[in-house]
Amino acid sequence: MCSPGDLKITDTEDPVCPSGGALLRVLACAVCGTDVKMLENGHRDLRYPRIPGHEVTAEIMEMRDPSSLLREGDRVQVWPGESCGHCRHCLSGNDHLCLKIGIMGFNQDGGMAEELAVKDVSRLVPIGGADPVHLTLAEPLACCINAQEKLVVGEGGTVLIMGAGPLGCINAQLARLMGAKKVLVTEMEPQRLKAAPKGLYDRLSVPDPTILRQMIMEETSGEGVDVIIPCTPNVRLDHDTFALLASGGRICVFSGPRKENSPLPVNVREIHYREQTLIGSYGNSSRHNRKAVEILRQGELDLNWLLTGRFSLEGAREAFAYASVRKGMKAVITI
Repeated sequence: MCSPGDLKITDTEDPVCPSGGALLRVLACAVCGTDVKMLENGHRDLRYPRIPGHEVTAEIMEMRDPSSLLREGDRVQVWPGESCGHCRHCLSGNDHLCLKIGIMGFNQDGGMAEELAVKDVSRLVPIGGADPVHLTLAEPLACCINAQEKLVVGEGGTVLIMGAGPLGCINAQLARLMGAKKVLVTEMEPQRLKAAPKGLYDRLSVPDPTILRQMIMEETSGEGVDVIIPCTPNVRLDHDTFALLASGGRICVFSGPRKENSPLPVNVREIHYREQTLIGSYGNSSRHNRKAVEILRQGELDLNWLLTGRFSLEGAREAFAYASVRKGMKAVITI
């Protein structure tokens, strides 16, 4: 990727295993909605030229950290961040907020390649005999874990997921796992959910404000939902969205809002008197990432149904096009 709209399949020099690091043979790399955004419009964290891809599983080809318990031949999932390890954010378990963070596929080369070099082997999470294609979903699951921890999703709550693309569906399944009493979903193209597992949501609505509000008031006895997670940039966090929240409710800025929708026309007096919370969530920490791998390895969530498009590395353009038109769910490149 050399500029917006310019995605090329080309030969490059093989990466070299760094001292103290590892050289990986990539097994699979999923296409994220952010990857599509980067190709079509660029991204604030993107630096050109760049090999994209941050949802990666791989096999260790060479290991140059003798202190690591990992060995050549081990299969791993790769946390996309490379943090300093000693700043206050890193030491508090929020290494994704490190001011010196490097992000695979954004300002460092990513996993849409045959081989990948990693300087810090602590980024590698063993997956054992788990399906490496399924485990590409650990990174987006980790993003959802980050958001739902901040939102305190738990027993008895009602959660509204706005947008039922891959991340919306992962958030819905995770909310169930976290103990949500009800999961309500909006989606502009509900046919995308025809393969969804039973119980993914309690009610589904198109994102029409009147229809949506009626559904929420019916499902919550007029109180509003406890949590709102916008999983599409089309949602504007305005007064009408806050009005869907119960007292004590929480909204997460989860999907990157469009610039034109970023100024918030909200009533802060209502936020004050009703003790509502607006919180941001971007990416995930290495702790969230390890938790996501464990959830998938233990079979607590089965997200395989989301992997509706599989492509070769040579078919990367087709994989991006598939993800862009939003007819299926996830596109994954196997190598």
